[in-house]
Amino acid sequence: MADPKTSFDELYDKIENAVKNLTTLKVVTAVGDVTISQSSVTEDDTTHETRSENYQNAKAILSTIDLIDGDIMTVMDEVFAKDAIYASIRDDHMERIKSAQQIVNQNVQTLLALVKAVGDILEAVNTQKRARQSESVGGGGT
Repeated sequence: MADPKTSFDELYDKIENAVKNLTTLKVVTAVGDVTISQSSVTEDDTTHETRSENYQNAKAILSTIDLIDGDIMTVMDEVFAKDAIYASIRDDHMERIKSAQQIVNQNVQTLLALVKAVGDILEAVNTQKRARQSESVGGGGT
């Protein structure tokens, strides 16, 4: 039978899942008929948030940023490029991309610091366990 997961194992799993979800950043600006819904799905004792978005009848700008390669792709309805009325919305979208990149960079740094701290704690716990095992094997006393 497998050993039950410790709280450190569970924390590590959560951090690992968070890192997996940090590979692509999506920024959407939409004007018009937009439908967004969100729900929770539980699989294998893990809850995942699912989100569906429908921009079918909207004018939209979509930017995706690959956080590994740094590639940025932006697609937009032509009204954002041609119509002066939509220019401020387009400019706002581009500013949000810059802000989003800064937020993601800060979050990645925080996550890396957290992973390092957890690793340091686990290393300290393992060192203490080995020291106790050495004491019990070697007699531990005089």
